[in-house]
Amino acid sequence: MFGHLPLLGKLPFQKKLLLSSLLLSVLPVLLLGSAASFVASTSIQEEVNAKHEATLRQIELQVDSLLKRIDYMSIQIAGDLTIEKSVRLGISMDDRETLETTLDMVDTIRKYRTLSDIPFNAYLVYSKFDLVYSNKDGLLQKQNFRYYDALRQYEPKFTGSLFLPSNTYPNQSDFLIVRPIGNSSTVDGVLFLEAEPTRLYELLQSVEMSGSSQLVAVDRTGRIVLSRQPQEIGTTLPAPFAKRLAQTEPVSPTDAVAYGEERYHVSVQRSGYNDWTYVIIAPQGGLTAKADLIRQVTWLMAGCLALIWGLIALLASNRLYNPIRALLQKLPSRAKPSQDGLQQLDAFMQQVMDTNRRLDNELREQAPQLRENTLIKLLHGEWNDAEFAIKLQQYELPLRGHAFGVCVFEVDAFMEFRTSYMGKDRSLMMYALTKLVTEMAGAGPFSSVTVSPSLGQVALIIGTDNPDAAFASQVEQLCGRVRHKAKELFRFTLTAGVSRVRPAYRGIHESYMEAIDLLSFRLLLGNDLTISHQAIESLDTVKQSARDLIKRQKTIVKRIAEGDMEAVYAEFDEMVREIPHQLTGFKPVTGIFTNLVGEIDHLLEQLGFELQPMFPYNVYARVNEAESLDQLKDWFKQQFFPAFRSHFEKLTVPSQTKIVQQVVEYIANGAEGEPSLQEAASRFGLSPSQLSRMFKEEMNVNFIDYCIEARMSRAKEWLVHSDMPIKQIADRLRYTTTQNFSRAFKQTTGMSPGQYRDSVRHQP
Repeated sequence: MFGHLPLLGKLPFQKKLLLSSLLLSVLPVLLLGSAASFVASTSIQEEVNAKHEATLRQIELQVDSLLKRIDYMSIQIAGDLTIEKSVRLGISMDDRETLETTLDMVDTIRKYRTLSDIPFNAYLVYSKFDLVYSNKDGLLQKQNFRYYDALRQYEPKFTGSLFLPSNTYPNQSDFLIVRPIGNSSTVDGVLFLEAEPTRLYELLQSVEMSGSSQLVAVDRTGRIVLSRQPQEIGTTLPAPFAKRLAQTEPVSPTDAVAYGEERYHVSVQRSGYNDWTYVIIAPQGGLTAKADLIRQVTWLMAGCLALIWGLIALLASNRLYNPIRALLQKLPSRAKPSQDGLQQLDAFMQQVMDTNRRLDNELREQAPQLRENTLIKLLHGEWNDAEFAIKLQQYELPLRGHAFGVCVFEVDAFMEFRTSYMGKDRSLMMYALTKLVTEMAGAGPFSSVTVSPSLGQVALIIGTDNPDAAFASQVEQLCGRVRHKAKELFRFTLTAGVSRVRPAYRGIHESYMEAIDLLSFRLLLGNDLTISHQAIESLDTVKQSARDLIKRQKTIVKRIAEGDMEAVYAEFDEMVREIPHQLTGFKPVTGIFTNLVGEIDHLLEQLGFELQPMFPYNVYARVNEAESLDQLKDWFKQQFFPAFRSHFEKLTVPSQTKIVQQVVEYIANGAEGEPSLQEAASRFGLSPSQLSRMFKEEMNVNFIDYCIEARMSRAKEWLVHSDMPIKQIADRLRYTTTQNFSRAFKQTTGMSPGQYRDSVRHQP
């Protein structure tokens, strides 16, 4: 402002601020009159908006709270074990267990209705029996179910419940919540909870609305599901208001919706619980009168403000400079004493900008590492197409095309490579190998990127728009040139696995895994080769039986990762039995077992452990020293697996497995009784649902079934090895009657306790 006035331009910033404040003191007076109308209407509308938003938020919280309580009740009922068992067994007067379950189900529903503060009726649909039970109507045929139309159109999903407002279907005056009953794989029945909408209407009626304003709730289709006027429920919101609800960009507070001869202000609050939208529709005319009054008062106040603005400017200029003064006090004392306050701030900001440039340069230096991590995640299937497309642009990766294939180059003598190159030498060797693949692939007619996913391995991702036979031939020729060049430059050989081409980025992970699988055929074909899917199919020496042998080997490693050593021994025995029928010569046999040790070693490396410290000798050398298949079998089963199992179980038993093992011990120690799921969960600091899930995952049996089996095992032991009376056994196992014990024992073993004792003792 003062650039053309030399005298004023030399003034300090604080004095310039004071003069500017005085000069600008008249501008509010000039602008106030013209802006009064806009400011008045906007302020009034903002006040209305705030009030409407508060009202809508309150209604949303109250309605959502009510719906959540009803939904929670449906979850409890649908997940109740008695309800699930009843739906699974059906309703019958002939079978005693079914009858008892039915009575328990009726009692359970009555208890839930008694405990609920919201009146409701429950309908259980027995899908396998075409029956419907209702606490209101009793037992019905499915065709006579009042909500039969809703049932036919319902598609069970275990991700949540289905909420049906009033009037969704003909003659439906109440709200419905529909939820499946059963497990994630089998739907045995459907639960319908019927609740009167009276409480919801009362919530809307409790809101004070001015004039002809309306408060409604609509679903995502524009259908009114709640209203202060019940006759509106089920109708469609008028198109102008529905169009406003569909807008996603912010709306001006003064923006109104025209409907008929009136303009309306629309306030919207979308529920975070369901897909409802709460709407207040208020006539715009009732808001302008107050804005006119404020406009007149504003003009009167403008004159008064002009008189006192000079004093305000004087005080304000000093106040405005206070933040600058405070900043100057916090700055390092690097500025010159003669510098103005703004000049000091400018010097400091220049230092900040220099620091930012330095940090940006450091970030650019880290870009190669970030790029490598991105490609490794792509190979492991951690990116989807959209996410990797962003990374592709961010790191300017030269990968183009609609279809992609993967070539994996792997060092043949991996153990020799790992022991020959240590520390920096190993990193430099992997860098040189990756650089070689990158440069030779870059000279080809396709786009590509290169990354080293693990030690001794380089992956080449190739993109193309024409995945024809010529492209596949070019890729295999490139792999051959890379292998020959690596053999000339380094002291080791490479084998390349070439995957098939797959569309989109998401297929790169599958191609990578295919290339890794192809490298497994080195055991049968030898080293320093290019192995593709076509090559495998065309070779007579690689038959289906050989592939099965390699797959069985991978199954052994998988079972080890799962901790199932019994399955490991079983798979190993099968592999040993198949080897003489599938391999000729002892060298491929040694290769199979060497590769098995290598796969296990690789698994341990991924878990952060090492195989070699578990043994006092070199396990690879021990495999190569064997002279027969029997020697290898005996060494694996008598030395390798036992030693590996002992160390591996100590290192990798997860916390869940440990907890379940402790629970099993707890059940065994108290097998004379039957600890409840709640008691066991409380003892180990878990919720019943957590313990039930963990127990089923680890033991492949339900908690209750396992407890029953433990009691029956103890009963069998006493029946066989003691003369204890059956009544005493029933008492020690805490059965209420001998008949209950006998019935449970017969369900488990197929015979009564007395028959079991006689059959075992009279065996020859």
